[in-house]
Amino acid sequence: MKAPALLFLIPLLSAGADLPVTLFDDLVEVAPGHARSLAIPARQGAARLACSFRVLRGPEARLVLIPAESVDAWIEGRAYEELAATPYGRVGSLAHLPRSPRELVLVVQARNGSSRATRLRLLARFLDPAVPFPPSPRPAERWRGAVLVWSSLAVFALAAIAGAARLQRLFASRR
Repeated sequence: MKAPALLFLIPLLSAGADLPVTLFDDLVEVAPGHARSLAIPARQGAARLACSFRVLRGPEARLVLIPAESVDAWIEGRAYEELAATPYGRVGSLAHLPRSPRELVLVVQARNGSSRATRLRLLARFLDPAVPFPPSPRPAERWRGAVLVWSSLAVFALAAIAGAARLQRLFASRR
């Protein structure tokens, strides 16, 4: 009876193994008032694109997600299609669920007004669309924390008692 149940679970486990896929996880430097772009191939099936950043040094930054067809309009300063964006800040994240497979461009813009380049940590991934983004926080379970603290205290107390008993035996044998 166990073998058919395991055979049923194998396709379910292997289907979820494709996601999440990390596209970019690196440090990025952007000059003040300038932008860097990153091409994102969104040719997968149903997958949510999730991007987050944290500024390590320099002025604030923001992320803008645009389709590849709108890059020329964005460069020339004309109106362009914006799929998702974050406000300027020290940290931020965005998520987009593409309706159809197409090329996307993630633009990292640094705020102008500083002489230092913005250095930030950028993470771009494809996630399972069934999982909410950002993940809903779970409140801490007070009783689990108490059990963890008291059990670790008991383990260390037992180790101390065992060490003290061994030392006592050693000192008693030397007399």
